[in-house]
Amino acid sequence: MISIMVKTAKKNLHSPLIITGYILFTLLIVSTLLSTTIPFGRMLFDPRVLHFNVAVSAIALTIGAVLPALLGYIIGSQSVKSKSKSSHHFSGILFGLLGYWLMTSWAVLIMIPSDLFSDQNTRIVLLNLLPGIGVAIITTILAIAHVRSRQAKQEVLEYKPFSVLLIASILIVPLWSLVQNVITNSVNVYSFVSLAIVIFLGAISYASLRKTGLSRYRKMVWSAISVSVVFVTMYVSYQLVYSIANYLNSRQTMEDQAMVSIIGFVLALVGWIIYWLKQVKALR
Repeated sequence: MISIMVKTAKKNLHSPLIITGYILFTLLIVSTLLSTTIPFGRMLFDPRVLHFNVAVSAIALTIGAVLPALLGYIIGSQSVKSKSKSSHHFSGILFGLLGYWLMTSWAVLIMIPSDLFSDQNTRIVLLNLLPGIGVAIITTILAIAHVRSRQAKQEVLEYKPFSVLLIASILIVPLWSLVQNVITNSVNVYSFVSLAIVIFLGAISYASLRKTGLSRYRKMVWSAISVSVVFVTMYVSYQLVYSIANYLNSRQTMEDQAMVSIIGFVLALVGWIIYWLKQVKALR
């Protein structure tokens, strides 16, 4: 009886993130098809374009958008020694979120020298596939290390190398953006927006966990997960809303684009609030 209660509690704990993760991945595929695959596919029927270049761009951009999250999930689902399917799904979603941040970090940090790769198709392929390869390498190393550790039967959340890498990855992009602005002498109020959002939402998430009885360490990790869900939701939501709006009106004005951004942000915020309320309730 006690064993059944423990399994049920774990399942309830995992459910909000698992459900949210699958919804986001589905919306990511849909938004990628609408924003990239289908438009480029239509161009293949235009005799005025270079079909090979269009095909390369379509494949590279589609794979580049989906691959990091997919690889993160597949590798993460195998990172725990557990008979619980819920545990494997949960770990897969966590690695998928980490994959998003690693992809974003690589996209910001990777520079493809134009003198070495002057061909446009080669550059497009490298820019879109290298982040996925980087995600695969890092997550594989992390997954193998966890499986071989003494914590292999515990949640990935308990494995500090994972949580430290997740938190560090969240901070790298806004901090690097700020550093670049400082170096180029172009610091303004917008230079601090991304970092401010991360800190603000992280603080709100941490404060909302005060009645859960979690340790400070676990509160920080769950706050990092919360921030990750926010950013992934904003990324997917904006891309989806923009794609739909572009189908309805291909000649958008500045006002239209601003409205699209607002709608995307609001939908993302609502989605995150629904997820986080359910997750906090499950953690109590």
